[in-house]
Formats: sequence, structure tokens, C-alpha cells
Amino acid sequence: MRFLLAAALAVLLRAPALGDPPGAAPAPSGCVDCHLALGDDRVSPPAAAFADDVHARAGLTCADCHGGDPKAEDQEVAHDRRKQFRGKPGPRQIPELCGGCHGDAARMRQFNPSLRVDQLTEYRTSGHGKALAKGDAMVATCASCHGAHGVLAVTDARSPVYPTRIAETCNGCHGDSGLMAAHKLPSDIYAKYRRSVHFETLTKKGDLSAPTCNSCHGNHGAAPPQVASVANVCGMCHAIFADQFKASPHEAAFAEMGLPGCVTCHESHAIVHPTDEALADGSESKCADCHEPGTKGAAAAAAMYADLKRLRENTAAAKEQLRIEAEAGMEVSRIQFDLARADEALTKARADVHYFSPAAVEKAVAEGLAVTRSSREAATRVHAERQFRRKGLFASLGLIVVAIVALAAKIRDLERREP
Repeated sequence: MRFLLAAALAVLLRAPALGDPPGAAPAPSGCVDCHLALGDDRVSPPAAAFADDVHARAGLTCADCHGGDPKAEDQEVAHDRRKQFRGKPGPRQIPELCGGCHGDAARMRQFNPSLRVDQLTEYRTSGHGKALAKGDAMVATCASCHGAHGVLAVTDARSPVYPTRIAETCNGCHGDSGLMAAHKLPSDIYAKYRRSVHFETLTKKGDLSAPTCNSCHGNHGAAPPQVASVANVCGMCHAIFADQFKASPHEAAFAEMGLPGCVTCHESHAIVHPTDEALADGSESKCADCHEPGTKGAAAAAAMYADLKRLRENTAAAKEQLRIEAEAGMEVSRIQFDLARADEALTKARADVHYFSPAAVEKAVAEGLAVTRSSREAATRVHAERQFRRKGLFASLGLIVVAIVALAAKIRDLERREP
């Protein structure tokens, strides 16, 4: 009875409204009309969401995924299994269903030739796909990340797979402590990532190229990087650091101990902005985790830290000298421009730390110190010139005052001589 009432309402909805011009085309009919008319929480919301779906905009209909006869008004006919009606696909069916189109190069050319057609193949290699193949239905499938009926383009900022939203989408499962406990995985990854410099760059600075979950783990072929490949994963963005690490003594040492490259010092998800203090002996020290005081490694770290600190302090002192002269009205813009090379040298020296060689850091620091020395000498000359100008100004003012006094005395003398 409920279906008959809904079907009747759907027919009324499709009929031309009163006042419509003769011959007016009826409203669109089919699955969406009927499911909306039902007012059922199971089927009506998906029907409403489909209007904004990227597939609907491309001209696809419900039947392209669910099968059946969208033109039939009788439920049994519309849902006839002989017409390939498949209803709601289960988790194990979804990848194959989506891959039926997205894995067909000829079909995808009809819509977007630039779209990849290897997502299903990649998915089968992922941690999710392998678990699903073993019968674990509590894993992510296509619909888990992209949605089912309101699928949006990946370039749409509302999409759950847009760069600024991917981490939150992944956290929908990976933040579920019960689900993660069943899979022997941590559930605090998103909380750690939110504290990272990557999250800050992505969300606060708006840099969409900043890493998020799929940048390191992959999207359709999502899998945790293995120990031997961590440095390569980080090296996709930090290419210079990766090359330096490969040339350092730490690569062989880390491999021997089974330690992953970059994340041993920088963490994996809670990656904070590195500081020079990572080389020191304080609470922020990273080197001290492995190198005990008095060892060769500890001495190398201390030497690199001392060099960086010296360049940093000398650069700051030069900038302060120039600031004082600039506020006093002296022209120092060219010197300030030249001093920027000291900042560049400091940046290079910090990067060269990844060679883990005090000699490499010392070389870059020496170049920066030469710049700061030249800038401070120039600032001293500017200061001397300012002092000379000040003395000259005072002398000039003194002569002017003397002249004014003499002129006033002369005027008074002339006034006294008048009859």
C-alpha cells in the first residue's frame, strides 16, 4: 500500500501542472522521482543527493550502477533481477562495480580522457584491497572516501577527497579506536598530524601542495611505507635532503639497525618545524637519542650546532646594526640586500646538516660569516658617517647661532647710534 501511494504521488509529480502551456514536457521521471516520493530515510536522501553528483552531470542514471528499469512504475518490474537490477552493492562488490567503468579506457574517453583507469588495479594492491579480498568488509572502498550518490569532482572544495579534507576523511575510519584496535592500528594519527608543520602549511597557509595522507601513503594503492622506502617517500618533496642523507654515514647505519630514514629524527605524522636545538643537548635534542655524551657523534653534533648558532647570532647582530642606521635616516638598503645572502647561507648550512658532516656545515657557515662581517663593517662605516654628519650639523648650527647673535648685536648698536 505504501508503494502504491508513493507511485501515485510520483505520477502526480510527473503530470503537467495547472497553468502549464499545452504540450509542456513532464518533469523527469524514474528512480529519483519514486524514491523522493517515498519519504523513506533509506532511499530518499541518496536520491536527493544524486542531483549534484558528478555522474548525474555527465548524463548517467541510477540504472547505470544499480541496473533495473528506471522507466517502469511498478516496483517489481523496476527491480527485476532479469534486468540486471543489483540493488545496494555490498563492500566487496563496490570496487568491481566502480572499476567496471573507471577501469575501461574506451568508456572513460567518452567523459574525461585524462582520468586514470588503473585505480582498481592499484586498490587491489592496497592494505584496504588486500584485507577486503580476505573477507574483511570493515575496510575502505571507493564509496568510503568518494561517497556513493553525491560524488563530487576531486577538484571541488566540498569533496571529501579535496586536499584540505582528505585527512579528516581518512580519520573517519582511522580515528575510530574500536575499529583500529580490531586491525591492530593506532587511532591517534590525525591528532598527531594536526600538530605538524604539514597541516599548518596546508590549512593555514593554503598551500595545496603540502603533504596530507595520500601524499605519502598513496590514495587508491594506500599502504604504509616500508622502512627501506621512507626516505624515498619523503624525498618526493624533500629531494635535496634525501640526496644528502644517502651520501651520509647515517644511511648505512640506519639500514643496519633497521631504522627508517627521515622519520627517525623528524617523526612520521607529528612533524614539527625543525630547529637548531635538535643538535644541542637540551630537551629538543634528537642526536642525543643515539649519541651519548663524549662520543664522536655527539662531538660532531655539538660542532654543527655551534657553527649554526654563530652564524645565526652574527646575522641577527648585523641586521640590528642596519636597523638602527635605517631608523636614523641613513641609506642602507643595498647593504641589507647583500646581507640576505647570509640568511641563504644559514638555510644551506641547516640543509647540509643532513650530510652529518661538520666540515660540510662549516663550509656553508664560513660563507655566511664572510657576508655578515662585510655587512657589519659597512654598517660601522655608515655609523661613522652619521656621526660625522651630526658633528658637522652641530658645528654649522653653532656658526649660525654665532652669526645671528653678532647680527643682533650689530642691529642694536646701529639703533643706539641713531639721533
